[in-house]
Amino acid sequence: MKLLSIFTIFFSILIFQSNPSNAANHEDKKICSGFAKWEKDEFVQAKPSDCTTEKEYQAYLNRKDYKCQYYLKSIWKESERPYGKKQYQYTEEKLATIKKIKAEGKALCDAGKLKEGEAKLKEAITIISFTRMN
Repeated sequence: MKLLSIFTIFFSILIFQSNPSNAANHEDKKICSGFAKWEKDEFVQAKPSDCTTEKEYQAYLNRKDYKCQYYLKSIWKESERPYGKKQYQYTEEKLATIKKIKAEGKALCDAGKLKEGEAKLKEAITIISFTRMN
């Protein structure tokens, strides 16, 4: 029953947020994301909220280095973070190759060669994508 009421509240908020007239009136309103869960009979916040406005979020998405940063985070999540390592059947050679390519791509992005850096990072993501999962 609790789960049903949580989903009802969540979808009500989602519908309210997606209404264009509401968005226009609340352009500077902060939207927060975090992670909370039920533990026994208490709703506990497990991850602190990150709050941003729509304007700040759009500026973040339109940054020139957005794709480089996105690919770097993706590679980290799937190959270096313990959860990613547990999900995939990496060999030590594949992990070393991924890390090497990631470092090369990051260096290119940091040097301002964004397209070349993005291409290099996509190469590492391709290796991850073709690695068998557990």
